[in-house]
Amino acid sequence: MRQLVRGCFILLAATVVLTASASGARKVATIKAASGALETGVGFDDKLPSAGYTTQFERIRAAGAKYVQIRMYWSTVAPPGSKKPSGFQPADPADPKYRWSGYDNMVQEAAAAGLKPILAITKAPRWAEGSFSGSEDDGAFKPSPSAFAQFLTAAGQRYSGSFQGLPRVQYWAIWNEPNYSFYLSPQNASKKSFAPVSYRSMLNAAADALHAVNSGNIVIGGETGPFGVASTSGANSNTMPLVFMEKVLCVGEKRVRNKIVYRSACNTKTKVDVWSHHPYTQGGPTTKAKVHGNASLGNMSEMRAVLNAALTVNHVVSRQKVRLWVTEISWDSKPPDPKAVPIALETRWVAEMLYRMWGSGVSLVNWYILRDQPLESSLYQSGLYYAGSSISSDRAKSVLRAFRFPFVAFQNKTVVQLWGRTPTSSAGNVLIERKSGSKWKRVKTLKANGSGIFKASIPKPASTVLFRARLANGSDQSAEFSLKTPKHPWKGCVWGTC
Repeated sequence: MRQLVRGCFILLAATVVLTASASGARKVATIKAASGALETGVGFDDKLPSAGYTTQFERIRAAGAKYVQIRMYWSTVAPPGSKKPSGFQPADPADPKYRWSGYDNMVQEAAAAGLKPILAITKAPRWAEGSFSGSEDDGAFKPSPSAFAQFLTAAGQRYSGSFQGLPRVQYWAIWNEPNYSFYLSPQNASKKSFAPVSYRSMLNAAADALHAVNSGNIVIGGETGPFGVASTSGANSNTMPLVFMEKVLCVGEKRVRNKIVYRSACNTKTKVDVWSHHPYTQGGPTTKAKVHGNASLGNMSEMRAVLNAALTVNHVVSRQKVRLWVTEISWDSKPPDPKAVPIALETRWVAEMLYRMWGSGVSLVNWYILRDQPLESSLYQSGLYYAGSSISSDRAKSVLRAFRFPFVAFQNKTVVQLWGRTPTSSAGNVLIERKSGSKWKRVKTLKANGSGIFKASIPKPASTVLFRARLANGSDQSAEFSLKTPKHPWKGCVWGTC
């Protein structure tokens, strides 16, 4: 999505009404708002020289992240060409025609840094695609589910923890933004090749393969981009993410008395342990997409409602408690990009974004990316670090502190609501301080729970002040958070059109 868009304590829950099944009502484990843990990850930048990998992984871990998402291109690992090579055994992780070495190195470095790698698989080799008509995007056209399953059998075995000393990979994200024709096509050329149907076949094949290797492997589906079009009659359309999700999970919606009603739309089941989304926004953390069916940060409760609807009608198959994740999100900053979000505003937004995601039932947020890429040659200046001449000379942005130690303070007429998460997502005492003149004064001591979450209400002060949170042992503190919501000049823009 980064090629297309730059990037209230009152939670609005979407109303979900489901038709009763023939067997009657049943209890299901659905995703609830404002509950559970909030973990974080950072996307890995493989454009850096491999000599900088160690530093990159160590800084991701130091940013409070437990996960790192590594993009794995099937077409890069598999042998090239329009025909599958003679003698090639695609389900064999030791087949000499596979090219694993670069990914072996990344996975090993990630594990050494104490991170959990998420391997995000995308882009098929030419021999595993459908017959071209000449204009399709390479790696995206009708990928074969059976060939995909063989590849994931090989990948799952290679990173099973018992192959040639390589670490285990437990988390597998299936395809990047499959609601976009650039990644999966055609989107809607015919019913048979309709992208959500195609994607469900790929997702189910991937889940079968990975769970056959290890039943504890976690299969992450969705990975949808935030914006599409209302009609997907064309092969090269981009499908709205909520529409795509509903089609994959076989639920339909309609409005009844201004409420969204979900019903079972087919009997097909989807095998997935996590549903994920990339909710980029053309505004701040509460910004919603302008058209229903699209999904920015402010729409994550709607995505949760669709997933809960599918769970309720038993359309999702998983051995796990199904989760909702955000596997890609960020804003570019000013500096270095003069058209991006001012850095002070972005710092506030990052802390608030993590709070809003937790409140929407999201249990993992993955930031894109660790360090800025060069402004003169790249669209991506959303790093947690300003890029220096080399990674060793990078400088941390203030957003890093907000990402590592998120803390927010919002006021109403009588109280200030506080929320935060400790940098290590672990229990401990946290001091809440407010600025009085030039000094910081303690106003409350809170105890973070086992997931590092702390929250409380305190009386509203007489004047507008800054708040912050600080670990009781003095080892770390959050960014400052003002009770006064700033009026921001940044209105959001599509790449290159500000």
